[in-house]
Amino acid sequence: MDDPRHREAEALLANQGSRQRTECVVAGILAAKQVGHMEQIVRQAVREELKNLQYLPPKTLPEETASETQLADLPDSLIHALDEI
Repeated sequence: MDDPRHREAEALLANQGSRQRTECVVAGILAAKQVGHMEQIVRQAVREELKNLQYLPPKTLPEETASETQLADLPDSLIHALDEI
């Protein structure tokens, strides 16, 4: 066997008693089926939630637009002070 997973599974099965091997295989098959079923349920739930999701673009806050100051709004003394720096 080239697949390491197969070797690991064979080793785990070999460690079981002869009567327990059947139960081990059955439990493994049922667990895999249950995992697949749970994955399907979760995927469906996520799809439904994504369908109901509404995207709202970010809004510009009023204080952001109000705080924008134009150069013409600055006093001449401040503009000249900045020139000297």
